[in-house]
Amino acid sequence: MAAASASRVMRTGKKQVFLPDHMITFLRPKDTTNQPPNFATFKVPLTFNKLDLRDYLRHAYDVATLGVRSQLRQQRPRRSRLRGGRVYRPPPIKTMTVELAKPFVWPEAPEDKTPWVSERQARSQETLEKREARQRLMQKTGKMPLRDEMKMPKGRVSLQEEAKRLLKEGRWSNGRALDPKFADGKAGRVGKDAAAVGAKTRDSDVD
Repeated sequence: MAAASASRVMRTGKKQVFLPDHMITFLRPKDTTNQPPNFATFKVPLTFNKLDLRDYLRHAYDVATLGVRSQLRQQRPRRSRLRGGRVYRPPPIKTMTVELAKPFVWPEAPEDKTPWVSERQARSQETLEKREARQRLMQKTGKMPLRDEMKMPKGRVSLQEEAKRLLKEGRWSNGRALDPKFADGKAGRVGKDAAAVGAKTRDSDVD
């Protein structure tokens, strides 16, 4: 009798989902000392309920839970980016705090994050920071800087140097060896011969 009642209480889903259309984020607390190790917080879609999260953790990660609590956090009102846009409030953010059967301790955050940041991401972040600084300066002074006053981007400088070199030397190379069939002009002759054969074939068909 006890086993039957337990099976009814701990009933889990049986539907197999191969292409999920939702995203769940495991949130690290700002101060790990304020949250006990047997509690974990997740950011879930608004359509998720407590049973969905418990079932997801059980089937995806084999993590047993003892209890689930949900919270809705309202976001601040925002103004539409369109000119004269109305003020609206974005949808709330839904989080769930789960009591774990086995405690989980967050590892210490690394101080040096360069191994996870590529050179391209660093350049993109630097460009974004410069653009935001320029926008703040424009909002503060009410003036737009002239093109001569702005520093020329590295890509534009390298393109200008390459254009000058092409005008001076008159050739361009990518530093790779060219296929011999293209180097001696055979590919062009083969294409012309094939076109001539095709023309003769069409003429014979017409006759």
